[in-house]
Formats: sequence, C-alpha cells, structure tokens
Amino acid sequence: MFAPNRSRSLLLPVLALGVPVALTACSSSSTSTPTTAAASGGSSTTSGGSSANAFSCNMVPASDVNAALGTSVGAPQANRAGTATSCTYSSTNPIQTVIIRVDTGSSATTFAAEKAQSAAQGQAPTTVQGVGDGAYSLSISGGGFTTNTFAVRKGSTEVQVNGPASPAQTQAYATQLVSRL
Repeated sequence: MFAPNRSRSLLLPVLALGVPVALTACSSSSTSTPTTAAASGGSSTTSGGSSANAFSCNMVPASDVNAALGTSVGAPQANRAGTATSCTYSSTNPIQTVIIRVDTGSSATTFAAEKAQSAAQGQAPTTVQGVGDGAYSLSISGGGFTTNTFAVRKGSTEVQVNGPASPAQTQAYATQLVSRL
C-alpha cells in the first residue's frame, strides 16, 4: 500500500503521460461506441471502431519498446477509438509508462489541431522539420519524472510515442514506427 504523499507524487507524472494521448484520442471521430474486452496476457482490445484500422498493439511488442526506449515495461493494454489505437505499456519497478498511439485516419488538419491543443494546455510543442509530413515534440516534467512525447504524421498515419525515454529515443522510435506502418 502506498503512503498518501507517495500516491500524490505519482499523480502528476501519470497525468503528464496521459494528457497528450487523452487529448489527441478525443480528437478522432467515431460513429460507433467502442467497447473494451480483456484479452489473454492481461491486455485489452476494443471493438466498435473503424474496420479500416489495420494497426494492432501486437505489432509493437513490449520487447521492441524496451529495446528502443531503454524501458522495462510489460505487455500493452489496448484502447481503440475510431481509427486511433493507444497501447499503454507499464511497469511498477521502476515505475514507468509508455504510451504509443497510432491513428491510421489522421490528416494535416487533425494533426495541427492536436498540436494546438497541446499548446493550449501549456505543453509547449516544438515543431520538428524534415520528419514525415509533420512532426512535433514536447516534454513535461513534474514529481521527479519527465515524459517526452514525439508525434509524427506520414500520409494518413500518425504515430505518437510518450514515455520516460530521451527526446532523441522517442523521436527515433516514432519515426521508425511511422515508416513501417
């Protein structure tokens, strides 16, 4: 059991990890209500989104995430909303969370709106030139944790990587993922 002050100190990093993903996940449109069901291995899958979404968290196993980002997270929990799928990888020792969000129905307008939404939340995204059809990075620190985010769009596919890895690691991994999807 955590002491109350320990739990409170963990709230900020958890929120810092979730805010970019939650905000961008909300920007996707869906005409159906997703439902979540547990799958084997502790992960969950969501149905009810677009059948055109060819991405699955199984395409990005925890071993690949750990190798690319220097983390020690376990199998992902999946959540699908429309054309966007978020894969949340976590560990408790050390406390780490990596969120990979892939939207196979992204557009330049949606991507720009997501970036503007991050800026409106005080997250200070920095435009990164020469990567995909658009890219930005941001860092959020608090409670002794720093979360780095890199988002890149190529065609109609957007990849966002959020986690405790360095900005260079998150950029390299997001760029690798968007190029292979």
